[in-house]
Amino acid sequence: MTYITLISTVAMLLGLGGIVPQIFRMARARSAAGQSAIGWFMCMGAQLSMAYLNGLVFGAPVLTASNLTAATLCAIALVLIGVMGRRAPAGATAATPATADLVDLATQEFVVLRDAVLAADAARRPRAELIRAAA
Repeated sequence: MTYITLISTVAMLLGLGGIVPQIFRMARARSAAGQSAIGWFMCMGAQLSMAYLNGLVFGAPVLTASNLTAATLCAIALVLIGVMGRRAPAGATAATPATADLVDLATQEFVVLRDAVLAADAARRPRAELIRAAA
């Protein structure tokens, strides 16, 4: 195995290794929140151009197959983004009108952060009341 073959293999594994977990996460969460359609489209374009170079210019069928596989996975990610769009992940619900706009955001960090702050406040209140009563 030559140095360039080794580097190319590592590049193929890194390329596919970065795409596959994102697709599984979107599918599992049933949400494309936080995903950029433009980014996936650019990735697909880069993979297709590399497939052209590897296939027709360099004559590297294994690299071409890897690039075409990555481009197909990018297309799958784009379809998932189109289908799932801005849906909130499972479990993120608008409990109050104040959080209704937060659930519609592309990412759910604000909803999760607000819920965590409210839960911490609720857990702290009984202890604070006990301390006041003991004093």
